[in-house]
Amino acid sequence: MDEVLRGAKEAGASTAKVILDTLEIHPCRACDICGETGKCVQQDDMVKLLDQMQESEVWVLGTPVYWWGPSAQLKTFVDRWYGAKQVNFEGRRVILTIPLGSEDQHDARHVVGMLTDALEYQKTELVATVLAPGAFESGDVRKYPEVLAKARQAGREALE
Repeated sequence: MDEVLRGAKEAGASTAKVILDTLEIHPCRACDICGETGKCVQQDDMVKLLDQMQESEVWVLGTPVYWWGPSAQLKTFVDRWYGAKQVNFEGRRVILTIPLGSEDQHDARHVVGMLTDALEYQKTELVATVLAPGAFESGDVRKYPEVLAKARQAGREALE
């Protein structure tokens, strides 16, 4: 993710990094009040985060693969998009960064599929998916210069 942001900065973008597990984001309650009012009833950090998303042209979403799916934090975040009627997702460009402990890229298929479908539903444009197989521990991705180069290039190209 840092390399994507570095590439974007090199291309002239201003960037901000949000770490989901440092925020208070509650799970969707499926109460559907947002369908009536256009706003979620929960008062947490998601309100501010949605504002940041609205102001951004390009989003970089990252999650490690946990049991063939995304992290709980990312899944909770994506679930809350349901009530994000006040945010225009359409036309936003998105880059996915997904490290996985397995050497087999196939093991990321559920994460990639879920996010691809959610992004398509929200009418965003998925411009790149950067997988980092073999990156089990934090920082392991540094062992793979080709993945870092692909991530940096994706950050540069997302602005074009």
